[in-house]
Amino acid sequence: MKKFEDILVQCIEDIKAGRSNIEDCKDRYPSMREQLEPLLRIALAIREPPDVRPSPFFKVKARVWLMDHIHGRQAVTKCSWFRCSNWTKQIPLRRGLSMVSIILVIVLALSAIGGGAAYAAQDSLPGDALYPVKLGTEQMRMMLPGNDIVKAERALSFAERRVEEMQTLAEKGRLQDLGLGVEGYDDALNMTLARIERAGDKGLATGNITALVAKATTRHLSVLDTVYDIVPPGAKEAIAHARNVSETGYFHAMAALAKNNTVRAAEMNLAAMEGRLNRISIRARVGDAEGVEIALQQFEAMGESGEEISRIARETGINITSVEELMARATFGHLQLLAEAYDKVPEQAKPAIERTMANLMIRHQERVQALAQRGIKAPAVPDIQPGQLRERLEKRIREQQMEWSVPDDVPQGQGQTCLAYRR
Repeated sequence: MKKFEDILVQCIEDIKAGRSNIEDCKDRYPSMREQLEPLLRIALAIREPPDVRPSPFFKVKARVWLMDHIHGRQAVTKCSWFRCSNWTKQIPLRRGLSMVSIILVIVLALSAIGGGAAYAAQDSLPGDALYPVKLGTEQMRMMLPGNDIVKAERALSFAERRVEEMQTLAEKGRLQDLGLGVEGYDDALNMTLARIERAGDKGLATGNITALVAKATTRHLSVLDTVYDIVPPGAKEAIAHARNVSETGYFHAMAALAKNNTVRAAEMNLAAMEGRLNRISIRARVGDAEGVEIALQQFEAMGESGEEISRIARETGINITSVEELMARATFGHLQLLAEAYDKVPEQAKPAIERTMANLMIRHQERVQALAQRGIKAPAVPDIQPGQLRERLEKRIREQQMEWSVPDDVPQGQGQTCLAYRR
């Protein structure tokens, strides 16, 4: 049985081509007569527009300006990190809309209540005839009343949809439409962050929404990992771009959260790092050296995010000890897990693990010593096995010309140098 959206599209095309009329369509589908007639009449009343090819998505800055203008507010003109950054790599995307798609969007807007088309469009995917209707309903939802926090939550829900759509497209083998899904995800997540930034500028509490974004983007990254693994090489670039979008959103949400609650930010960041370690272990088991190295880079970037959280805690003087203890305990476990993965990874990935572990050890020992000066005992660097790995790590640290010194007042047992292991 055909979907309502397919029937509606076919009837519009047949009527426009002179092959049929409204009554014929109603007779052909008697169970849908009441749904079809008003939508078809509106569609036929719409004049053919000029030959234009509008983007299926409004640019973030233009959309924010438009919605603010509608509500009588001044547009934001300052350049924020995500509107002016040049880190993202452009990928070619399909931007054209067919005449039928344009008609369907206008039908939805004019019908006010959405009707059958809006309902049918909810399951549509990028590239489907009714997908612009789905996007149109989201645009209208963004124009509904609500402060910037509420609108950020709405935009985040649209980002969730885009990730689900990318996964479905990959599973269905519709790789030609992935680019449109990636652009939609980028657009929705940036809209979320734009609203959070505006909310903060207005003095609204953003702690909960930034935590939601951090959780969501961590989940998105996991889903996109799965998609990346199943798509062929030609489609990996688009998914890699989506992962970059997710990571960037995560880092900025985490930094914003840390300004509200450093302990919560530290806990969430450490949980995300655990996810990257799991990814490293999975890719190591299947001999995917490239996958291991990518996950290591993500792990290290999240480690940098942890250092930023620690810096914010030191600057504010709030919960600094709690944050440092959390990170010290977690890093001890991270080193053990990386040591376990070392024997499983392909040979070409071993140097990347060595580098990551050496950096962790340096930071961990600094943290242990700082805590010891406050009279707090934290786990020292674990005894790394096998000996070959330990020797390589010692060499790496020497190459970095890192000299370790221990204050005189550090308690006994805490005064190990970075790689002075107890045997």
